[in-house]
Amino acid sequence: MEDALVTARVLVEIQEEERRAIARELHDRLGQSLAVLKLLLGEAMNPPLDKMRYNVGEAQSLVNEMMSLARELSLELRPKMLDDLGLLPALLYLFESYTAHTHVSVKFEHYGLHKKFPPEIGLAAYRIVKEALENVADFAGVDEARVLAWSDRRVLSVRIEDRGYGFDTGIIPADRLCGVNGMRGRALVTGGTLSIASTPGLGTVVMAELPLAAKPERSNRIRP
Repeated sequence: MEDALVTARVLVEIQEEERRAIARELHDRLGQSLAVLKLLLGEAMNPPLDKMRYNVGEAQSLVNEMMSLARELSLELRPKMLDDLGLLPALLYLFESYTAHTHVSVKFEHYGLHKKFPPEIGLAAYRIVKEALENVADFAGVDEARVLAWSDRRVLSVRIEDRGYGFDTGIIPADRLCGVNGMRGRALVTGGTLSIASTPGLGTVVMAELPLAAKPERSNRIRP
């Protein structure tokens, strides 16, 4: 009972942190863009014609940016590709988008991912990889990361490596703590494990193992 309560609390904390992050994006980026768009459209109603054309062009660019932001926030809430196509295509799209935004390339190796995973397992693996890569871009100071993912009948494993600055795992920096707790929580709610090994100056390895096989249920039937 106690383990279930801990798991539920961790899951709620993860969800609340994700909601806070999305709320900040909506308020800061989307709210500001909408305010500028309103101003541009208001000015476009007035002559001269050249200014009207300029403002309409700027407004169109701003709309494109907001559409891109809406797609990003949709991925933050729930990557649709993960539900429709599975973990492997979702990861490939994530790496492509990640490299375009951060200029950090991802060397990806995988085995046994051409199958459908339970929704909670696929989502946990996706979120762990995403968070670990964001930490690489923010803190590692490298231009390449390595992701390995493999599965058998029992376990889906993911490993994210970089050869960056590293850090002392005994004293996790405050700016990384939320992300680290989120990854651990994702593994915990699936019954899995997550470990982080890091050495200053040598890099960091994040390793998650997520169980695929359900625990056998006890039978209440009386054997003959």
